[in-house]
Amino acid sequence: MMSPSIENYESQQKRTAQEVGSKVEILKKHIHKAKVFLYELRLFIRENHFESDKDEVHFFKNVKPKICADLTFYSEQLEYEVLKPNSSISVQNQYVKSVLKKLESHKRKNIVFYKYYKQKETVLDHIYFLRGNEQLELFNVSLIPSLDPEFFTSHCLLASKVLSYDLLTEFYKKELLNFKKIESGHFNTSAESSIDWNINWTASKTDLIELIYALKVSGAIDGGVGNINQISKVLSELFNVELGNFYKTYSEIKNRSKDRTKFLNKLVQSLQAKLDYDDSL
Repeated sequence: MMSPSIENYESQQKRTAQEVGSKVEILKKHIHKAKVFLYELRLFIRENHFESDKDEVHFFKNVKPKICADLTFYSEQLEYEVLKPNSSISVQNQYVKSVLKKLESHKRKNIVFYKYYKQKETVLDHIYFLRGNEQLELFNVSLIPSLDPEFFTSHCLLASKVLSYDLLTEFYKKELLNFKKIESGHFNTSAESSIDWNINWTASKTDLIELIYALKVSGAIDGGVGNINQISKVLSELFNVELGNFYKTYSEIKNRSKDRTKFLNKLVQSLQAKLDYDDSL
């Protein structure tokens, strides 16, 4: 059974994130696209049958929760943009901490299922993610697109809450980090700033670590005396990527049998090709 393409949905959302507009306008577009895609999925499920219980479980455990989590994530960001206190950094900081506390409280109330879902367990999937078990755990969710029994199981919305918890927690933690930067004077709060800090590293983590070490040893950053941990932290925050154990990754780079600087070589080749092309114009 082939449902509407989630890859196409994700591509649309990525394009929306790159559009020009206020944060509120962009968030409203994200929400609209999530709602439309959920509606398309609902119609598709109503008109088609799953080929197996396995397909049904996959849909209600992975596909639908992903979109519902997006809807919750974007909607709560929009609510935050509208309702956050227009006050001191200290007041805003306390506000965000209170929101994080509420998220954590909800997680604790559902900790058994949270662990089940995050650990990718499957033994109860036939109960949680097959339709017809509505008499089991139901919960109050403000963003329920439909109570159509053909389009929800007892735990598909709770699964989306697990996913949205992770997204929102990361978002609010970044807000707290931004507050800290503002207080320390290392964050540009000028409304006139034209810099869009929403850039993402799209090569591999290994490629970024290769670049980080090259910048470090070449002396390009702080004359080569900068701390590798600090450089990695700054670039991982800048590019919105978690590098993990970069020392281990560096060892893997060092142990390559050939082409140990393949990403750097690729950069040189790409730039050379660009220069050659421009020369030919």
